[in-house]
Amino acid sequence: MYSFQTGAGGRKNRQRIRLLSIIIFILAVALLGVTFVYIQSRGVSESTAEALLARAVSEASEAQSAVYRLTQSSGTNTMTLLANVRAHIYALQCLNTLTANIYGAGTILVDGDLLTACTGTLDQCEARLQAGSVLTDLYTSLRDQVDQVVTAFSLITE
Repeated sequence: MYSFQTGAGGRKNRQRIRLLSIIIFILAVALLGVTFVYIQSRGVSESTAEALLARAVSEASEAQSAVYRLTQSSGTNTMTLLANVRAHIYALQCLNTLTANIYGAGTILVDGDLLTACTGTLDQCEARLQAGSVLTDLYTSLRDQVDQVVTAFSLITE
């Protein structure tokens, strides 16, 4: 007749339990690995955001300093000072682009319209300077625009 092995069902259950234990262990290790990587990448992301913000604040401060030197200059180094302000404004535009590329479209550090207005004012300053016109009103406008940029950062960092 038929011969049955005694305890065959118990062995199958033990094998299933052993297999499930191994699978649970592998999943737990994988979960720990994913958690570790997530925490580490989040720390890097926060560090990146802080570094970008610090660089933007520095560029805005340097632009403001250059604008104030421009309004107090005697006129011999006006083109150099205008180029210096333009370089800092351009750096802020680059930081905006970099921020949008890292964190997604629509994420910016400085209002793009404000930076565009600064660039337009700089263009007008250079054109008037080459024509030999008075630049006092444009200096005031440029100073006010750069002050708005700096004020925006002071609101963020507080």
